[in-house]
Amino acid sequence: MIFLLASVFLATLALVVGIYVLVNGESLEAADTARARLRAPESPLKTWALLKDERSSDVPFLNRLLSGRNWVETLRVQLERAGTDLRPATFVMVVATCGVAGMALSLMATSGLTTLTFTVLGWLGPIFWLRWRHARRLREFEEQLPDAIDMLVSAMRAGYSFQAATQFLGEEIIAPLGLEFSRFYDEQRLGIDVRTALIGMQTRVDSLDLKMFVTAVLIQRETGGNLGEVLQSLADLVRQRLSMKSQIQTLIAEPKLSARFLAVLPIIVFLAISIMNPHFFDPMTAAGSGGRVALIGAAISVVVGYMIMMKIADVDI
Repeated sequence: MIFLLASVFLATLALVVGIYVLVNGESLEAADTARARLRAPESPLKTWALLKDERSSDVPFLNRLLSGRNWVETLRVQLERAGTDLRPATFVMVVATCGVAGMALSLMATSGLTTLTFTVLGWLGPIFWLRWRHARRLREFEEQLPDAIDMLVSAMRAGYSFQAATQFLGEEIIAPLGLEFSRFYDEQRLGIDVRTALIGMQTRVDSLDLKMFVTAVLIQRETGGNLGEVLQSLADLVRQRLSMKSQIQTLIAEPKLSARFLAVLPIIVFLAISIMNPHFFDPMTAAGSGGRVALIGAAISVVVGYMIMMKIADVDI
């Protein structure tokens, strides 16, 4: 009984904190950035971002157990693209902890659907969070890129080299773009080849617009030409793509909203009927009736239908 009460308390606390962070995420992130700049206006070289640390965990046993595995390296790249400092072993422990907490909450459920919901959310919740954070970071980076290219071109026209101009981007633009270009500047200043540093930044961000930027810079370094004019044309192209994306998002907002509504509607109806008549679904959820299989099949059908509708509405340019 005490374990169940503790689990409910921790789950409620995590839910409240999660909702608060989700609602106030942008303001909290802006406040953290401002505090970081005030603490270290002339911060020393970011050795934490430059040292090559391939450890999967700070615990030697877990590091030996996970090092060298392909899925660990893939997870490391995904964590880096999401802009988090978590190590692969730490994220695996977070997934396991949330999964166990979800299973503990599912023990209190009175229906099979609620049990399945808590279990799935417990195990897949951290993965959804990681994908959401990666998508948000990528969107913010692409929104900052056109203005950053304009600043880069202006600095080069004023007489600065490409490497020196990237220093201004790192100092004047907030995260995530500012941190990436600051890391690129520090890496090439310490002797890393410009091509290697650019490709490393491209791998960490995984943006099509940044790939075009990196390709333009590398081609110009090999063939020559006016890099300022090339980057100015690229900035205009990126702005046009962002404008087109905004128009497309406006057009597909209705089918996406319909998909979300149709996916949530069965859950709302199920919960409403359960509240009005708690024993209405007892014959369906009874052992041997086959109703549990039908509920699981219905849940799978809703998820698959939602994914198909979102895929149809997803237009990539």
